Amino acid sequence: MKRQNIIALTAILAIVVVAMFAGCTEETSETATPAGQVEEVIGDSKQTNVLATAVTGSVMTVSKNWDADADNDGIIVYPDLKDSSGETVKFEGINLPVKIEIYTTKLTKDYEEVKDSLVYSGTGTIDSWKDGNFFFEGGIKIPFENIKAAGSDSDYGWVYAAVSLPDGRTIEAVEKYARIKQE
Repeated sequence: MKRQNIIALTAILAIVVVAMFAGCTEETSETATPAGQVEEVIGDSKQTNVLATAVTGSVMTVSKNWDADADNDGIIVYPDLKDSSGETVKFEGINLPVKIEIYTTKLTKDYEEVKDSLVYSGTGTIDSWKDGNFFFEGGIKIPFENIKAAGSDSDYGWVYAAVSLPDGRTIEAVEKYARIKQE
């Protein structure tokens, strides 16, 4: 009799387990799962915290060719955010607007170089610290034809970049003596 009770109890237990897991299959859809949504918010929050460490910035420009001919087509602007130690703030996946202005320069009567005419104003976006490093493919392209320097202006000018952060702050930087005209 005991053996029949054990078999019956095992059968009932098996039926209960099968009933519990019936219909529990892995769903494959393209919608976000609650766990994915939580991870995304935590990821954005983490990146926002990383960006909160930015206190200064720098900007570098490089003349670059991006088409088939041999001539440089424009400049690439590399805005970089720095923490209090002067290290690059390494963020990923958050779009940051960047306002860029380019000025010609002139000499004062004391032979001091100062900014003169605004020859370019525009905006771009960076979404990674790599956009501020010329060793990576990134940065913001500005064709020479969009820079409205006169023929009499110097080939070099000042490039200002202002990066807007999620917390409402703006970090500005300037590169003096950047090439602003085609060679």
